[in-house]
Parts: sequence; C-alpha cells; structure tokens
Amino acid sequence: MTPAPHWKTKLFGSESVLRPEARIRSQVDGLERFLELKHRSRVLDLGCGAGAQTLELARRQYRVVGMEATTEALAGGRERAKSEALTVHFLASRLDRIPYDGEFNAVIIVRNPLGSLPSERDDLRCLQAVHRSLKPGGRLLLDLLNREWLVRNLGAHDGAFDLVTGRLDGRGFSSRGGKPPKGGETLRVYALTELRRLLADGGFRVHGVWGDYHGKPYGLDSMRLIVAADRVEPPRKSVPDEDDGERAVRIKGRPR
Repeated sequence: MTPAPHWKTKLFGSESVLRPEARIRSQVDGLERFLELKHRSRVLDLGCGAGAQTLELARRQYRVVGMEATTEALAGGRERAKSEALTVHFLASRLDRIPYDGEFNAVIIVRNPLGSLPSERDDLRCLQAVHRSLKPGGRLLLDLLNREWLVRNLGAHDGAFDLVTGRLDGRGFSSRGGKPPKGGETLRVYALTELRRLLADGGFRVHGVWGDYHGKPYGLDSMRLIVAADRVEPPRKSVPDEDDGERAVRIKGRPR
C-alpha cells in the first residue's frame, strides 16, 4: 500500500511544476499587489532564509533588508547579491529584535517564521517590533500555513498537531534554515480568528486575506493563509522589549 503523501508534499507540490526562479517571481508579483508597493519602497524581509524573495525584490528596484536569525543562512544570499551587483543589506538578528524604527514601507514574513518562536508572547513581541520598524501607514504581509487545511491533511506519520495549543511537533516541519528541528521544537499554527486577535494586540488591522499569491479567496481548502495588515496606533498590549543592542543605521536612499 502506497503511503499518503506528507502534508508538505501536498502543500508545495503544486509549485514544483515551476522552476524555483519562476516560483519566486510569481510570489513576488503577489507581494507587490497585496502590499501595493510603490517604486523604491523600503521593504524588510523578516525571516528571509537564503534570501530568494529578498533578491527578487532588489531586482525590482526596492530598497530591501533581509533579516534572519543565523549568519549561516544568509551566506548564499550575500554571495548572490554580490554576483548580481544588487544593493541588499542582510542582517543576522533574532526575529523579535528588529533594530529599526519607522524605517520601512512594508514588512514581509513568509513561510512560517511567525509561529517558529518559542511562545505566543514571543510572536507578539515580534509583531510589536515590526510595528516599530514600519513607517506610519506601513503594511505587513504574513504567509502562513492554513490551520484548517493542515488538520484535514495531516497524516499518521506527519507529526502530531495539538488542537488545544495549536502546535505542530517537530516531525512535521523543518526549523529555520531547513535543518532538522531540535527535540521538543514545535510550530504554532494559527487559525485566522487567532491571528486577527494577535495582529490587533500588536498594533495592526487586517486589510485583506487570500489563499494564494494569485489572489484566490481564502477558505477551508486553501493551503496557505496570506494576510495583509496595516499599521495602526497604538498596539493594544505591551510586551517588554528585551533588545538592548544598538539601533541600526537608516537605509540610504532618497526619502519618499
């Protein structure tokens, strides 16, 4: 008997018909539409991994910062940016410690970095850091796994999903940088209602929700939960900022 495909095979299988470069271009096309980006907008790619979408945004003349938790994950992106003579700043830092204030027109968090932090408190701190990093009127885009779809497609060997805590255990995903997760590591998978509340607590109002980057409406059968949210004042809740490090310099470029 042939085993059922892993949920990640189902999730990403529809994209496998495209070459990686074409898939990233299609994804960034959607990012541009959902974020309503203007020419030369400043964009933070938070949890950028190796920087595939970061580099594509730079090719389109956006002023981009790619931020990831480890220097190792950024090495490939830095090398590619240098070889293509692209102006991209890659920064190694914890995702809830963004060293910018009022700098960006948009922030993107793609492929589940939100939820990979140890607790919901850390996710909220991350959103509040995003709020601080955005200009007034800035917009955040989240691309997450759809909890409703996951529950219906999780197989016996895909890992365990706790319906009470909303966490998927380490067998069901890879940790940041594609490495096998450490023992006890879990991924928080949010329902849309939970995510709306978390965003509101972090100082955001939902602008739009989609099921893919082509603009398909979100529903129970959507593999993805893509949410655009606008920065509003002030955040509902306050979580102490643990970042005592130096603030980053502003991105060079003509102000808008």
